Amino acid sequence: MTENQHSSQDTLLRTCAWCTQRLAADQETYGFGAKSNPNLELQNNQGEFVTLKLSLTEKIIIAYVVPEDSPAKDEGYDLLFLTCSEQCAQELKDALELEIDVFSD
Repeated sequence: MTENQHSSQDTLLRTCAWCTQRLAADQETYGFGAKSNPNLELQNNQGEFVTLKLSLTEKIIIAYVVPEDSPAKDEGYDLLFLTCSEQCAQELKDALELEIDVFSD
């Protein structure tokens, strides 16, 4: 990984996936995992951050694509989200569930 890629990863590790607020080093954070849509091709992005556009809220969110050999993958997760608060975590979960509900009907 180049120094520039490492710097970008560090920045994204300190950014709320929902509100994009910068997270302080000593700030409590909240995270959760999710399974991705099977049509979403993430193989080439394992171990990296990606941005995803939520169609209904027209919001771009930040997600970490878990590597194949990670405990999160063993638990069935493809993506991890980091947020600055319980409120942001809940709003992101609600938005993701809305996308799933609408597009799976």
